Amino acid sequence: MSFFSIRHALAVLLVTVLVSACGGSGSSAPPPTGGISVKAGDGNVTITWASTPGVKYWLFYAPSSTISSTDWINIPGSRAILDVTSPYVLSGLANGYTYAFTVNARNGDGPGGPGTPSVTAVGRPAGGTWSAGTPLGSNTMRSITYGTSTADSLGYYMAVGDGGSTYRSSNGISWSGIGAAANTNLNAATYTLSKFIVVGNGGAITYGTDMSTWTAAASGTTENLNAIASNGAVAVAIGNNGTVRTSVDGITWNAVSVPTTKNLYAITYATNGIWTAVGAGGTLLTSPDAATWTAVASGTSADLRSVAVQTTTTYTFVATGNGGTVIRSTDNGVTWAVQTSGTTSDLLAISPTSSQLLATGAGGTVITSPDGITWTTRTSGTTASLYAVISGFAQYVAVGQSGANINSQ
Repeated sequence: MSFFSIRHALAVLLVTVLVSACGGSGSSAPPPTGGISVKAGDGNVTITWASTPGVKYWLFYAPSSTISSTDWINIPGSRAILDVTSPYVLSGLANGYTYAFTVNARNGDGPGGPGTPSVTAVGRPAGGTWSAGTPLGSNTMRSITYGTSTADSLGYYMAVGDGGSTYRSSNGISWSGIGAAANTNLNAATYTLSKFIVVGNGGAITYGTDMSTWTAAASGTTENLNAIASNGAVAVAIGNNGTVRTSVDGITWNAVSVPTTKNLYAITYATNGIWTAVGAGGTLLTSPDAATWTAVASGTSADLRSVAVQTTTTYTFVATGNGGTVIRSTDNGVTWAVQTSGTTSDLLAISPTSSQLLATGAGGTVITSPDGITWTTRTSGTTASLYAVISGFAQYVAVGQSGANINSQ
């Protein structure tokens, strides 16, 4: 028997013992009136029901087409969660698989009564439907990141943009303005090296840890810096006319020579050690160490605006750009092939998860793909150009033109 099987058997035995032990100080209760409703999300579901005050509810679920509160122990992978309240968000589910759910009730520590009719749901990646949030001012927002503030040790999204616009949010939905990270157009932000680092026009680089106090760093350039990425040990900022700067602390920055003078617009790092930067006229550079860069044929002359790596059992490199351009590599960026995106809109940003890639662009364009080859157009609900998108916590958050702010769960 595998370790997983043993662990599952023990978990089932424990809950079974608890179920059988109940009944000394309470009684069973009817199931929730109207049954349960289950809304699928990205790797999660939200289960709701009409609660009765003073009644305790238990949730039973399994990767199955049906389940009951009495036969659940016979279904492989089944689980029981005690004393749940509505609405209940259950996470950690695999997208694309059917799960069945039921809830029963009890008074005090009594035995559970009959369960609700079984309801099924299939988890799916976010990005299919979008909701508009409150605009982040009127300036165009160019970048979004997520990190921890030392002011309260809590995690926040941070978005930056034109005119020094700087906003933060604890959930990606409700935002508040904070002190400008710099008084210039801000083009990119990241959280790395235990600090937030922001880059922008005129070679601006600023850093801070509490989202309140910002310190300017000497970049050694007046070129616009357009993007920044990190592998956790070194940060790399790139910009116009082939400008590249690196830092191991976010404070001191050093110039790096690259084999191009074209504007560089986006950069990413893959956990297999490969850096990839893209830019004007189909420019594409790769590096194994952020110090030595090699020009690679991209297969396109379109300006490339974003690049990302989807990590599953392999690494899929995808870059997007003007005119709906999508290019893809599965050999660590050595060779690239042009893909059909289904749009002619400029694609300005891309965000990868293990289950899909999502790109945003001009006019509110949103497209998704499971593999970088087959793309599906989504309805974003906005006509504003979307310059940045981030995934995490079972949702996407995108920001852009005139403070546009949308999210998908």
